[in-house]
Amino acid sequence: MADGPPTEAPPPPVASDPDQHRPAAPDATRPGRWARLVRACRRSTTRLAAGARRVAARLAPATRRFAAQLTSAGRRLAARLAPATRRLWRWLLTLARTVDTAAKQGPAPPPPQDPIERREPVGPITVFARGYVFTFTIRADLTWCSQGLRPDQLAWYAHYFLPPATQRLTSIAADLARTVAPHRAGELEAQLQRKLAGQEPWSFARGGQTVTCRPEAWVQLDERVRQALQPYWERVIALDCRHEELLRRARYAEQLNRRWSAILADLPDADVPEAVREGLARARERTLSEQRAAARWSGELLRQRHTGSESETEPEVSG
Repeated sequence: MADGPPTEAPPPPVASDPDQHRPAAPDATRPGRWARLVRACRRSTTRLAAGARRVAARLAPATRRFAAQLTSAGRRLAARLAPATRRLWRWLLTLARTVDTAAKQGPAPPPPQDPIERREPVGPITVFARGYVFTFTIRADLTWCSQGLRPDQLAWYAHYFLPPATQRLTSIAADLARTVAPHRAGELEAQLQRKLAGQEPWSFARGGQTVTCRPEAWVQLDERVRQALQPYWERVIALDCRHEELLRRARYAEQLNRRWSAILADLPDADVPEAVREGLARARERTLSEQRAAARWSGELLRQRHTGSESETEPEVSG
């Protein structure tokens, strides 16, 4: 048998280390330590979410009903407030336009404290003059006022009390006109105005409210008297115009005479030309002529007036 190569002997067995198979100590840094706590938190969170879903599911119908009721109540409230809102909006627009218009027009004048109403008698007031043949016509203006009344109320009272106020004014004018000649309307007007000015404002009361009236009056001649006096006054006017013309001519002649006299005073007597002397003589003669004519017309006019006053024909036309 052939000898083969020698084989190596197996190594001797090595004894195992007893510390190698000992379990390792737990590591505090690894996540496995908190696994239970994490799993517990997850279970709690899941339970809470499920409970919240159940609560939400239970409350959902009540929430929908409350939302529907709240919406319906809001719609009813809006429907009720809509007319008031529209009125308020229109009022604000009107106020804005008024303020804008007032700002453009400037400050308005202050309103009067008490309203005033002016009225005239419905028809003419006619009173007889002295002799009861001719008449005077009275034109009147009645001013009404009161405290605490609106203008429309004062207008109603003025219309209501106009007849008695007219009758009172007619009575006063008739008493004065009985003693005045038919052609002396100016005299009657002066007497009537003095009479009315000396009285307190007329008071009229109705229903616990008092209004006052202050009358003013003017007098007009009877038309027949006016026609009869027209020729006379035409002559008087013509005389007055002629008299004024002559007086003006006399003044001009006197001014011319003074100028000639000033010229002669500046010249010596020996150096005065003959033409200047003749011009001065003519100026003096013209002055004397104009003065005599003015005096003659003045005397004529005075005679006319004197005759008219004695025969009570001096007219006084008024109105």
